[in-house]
Amino acid sequence: MDNDSDKDPRPRSWANSGWRRAAAIGPGEGDPSQDGLVAGTLDEQRSFGAPAGTVSLGHVLARDTHGPHEVWAHAAGRDLSVTQLTPQPCRGHLLRANLGDMGFDAGAFDGDLRVRGVMAQKAFSLVSVMEQEGVLNQWGHRIEEGDIVAIPPDRELDGRFQGRLAYAVVTAPWGLVMQRAEAFEWLADPSFWTEPAIYSPPPEARAACKRVLQGCASLLRVLAGGAPSSTVAFLRDELLDGVLTALAAVRAEGGRRQGVLNAARIVRGAEDFLESGGARQAVQIEDLCLALNISRRTLYRAFHDLLDISPKAYLRLKSMSAARARLLDAGDRPTTVTQAALDQGFWELGRFSGAYRAMFGESPSETLRAAQGRQP
Repeated sequence: MDNDSDKDPRPRSWANSGWRRAAAIGPGEGDPSQDGLVAGTLDEQRSFGAPAGTVSLGHVLARDTHGPHEVWAHAAGRDLSVTQLTPQPCRGHLLRANLGDMGFDAGAFDGDLRVRGVMAQKAFSLVSVMEQEGVLNQWGHRIEEGDIVAIPPDRELDGRFQGRLAYAVVTAPWGLVMQRAEAFEWLADPSFWTEPAIYSPPPEARAACKRVLQGCASLLRVLAGGAPSSTVAFLRDELLDGVLTALAAVRAEGGRRQGVLNAARIVRGAEDFLESGGARQAVQIEDLCLALNISRRTLYRAFHDLLDISPKAYLRLKSMSAARARLLDAGDRPTTVTQAALDQGFWELGRFSGAYRAMFGESPSETLRAAQGRQP
């Protein structure tokens, strides 16, 4: 930032500027180009090591993440089920800020994940795909870089995230969204916001939105723990207006995609049946087909189209990921490796431990010790 920035606590808008992070802050002054997270970067240059905790108004949590559950599931009001689909490390970065009744997440990770669940119980979630190398889908619809996913309160994120991904999420309550939307013509209609949808803004709007999200992420990194109220107010307006401006530019045919496609509907139905029926390991394929009133061939085709995996293999991975999530939560809810495995239907503990290590790159006991070590 230049020398005049100390005199004016309200930063300038990034929406239509040629903002560049390296020019904004010099080395030794919290240079965001060294953070390995801001501007949607996917590299891993720095370990923050800060334990997760409550984030106060204007404060920021910024750290490396060691698995998909940390990136997606651990936030107030968020209830997500994360299943890792391929045996590879899923490392990344996370920035999370509380801006009063608004929230902002920016992150990056590399993996292959099935993610489903409520993003925010009492707020809208506006998810922007900042950078993408791989295949993403939401409700069965293909997502491209620059797309925005709008999810109303208490509605579900439901998709697959495969490859290298950088993302940003703006969460805001209904009243605030409608207040700011009044300036954007057709966005002011409340019916616009009643159903989840994917939006594909034109290239110029995508680029402008990305600049806003990148700029706000960089500023939050620099001001972590000490953002003045005027800067917090600026960030709230800038983030929400930046995303709404991009949404307002969606006019072309096909720019808005809604509804759950057939393959996604079948996978959702299978998951719902599993959650209502107890241990996944005991469920047979015939049970799923009967419950969904579909043929075995249709069931297999849906899973392969959406997740590139058979239903039986997915059940096993979903159980293993659920066991990992339970172990990662051991700092708050004490458990044992044996209990976590048995709760998910793994009766042969030796085989469970070997499969777990092959999938996640560490043993169940190592996951448990790390989680216990993060206790306050």
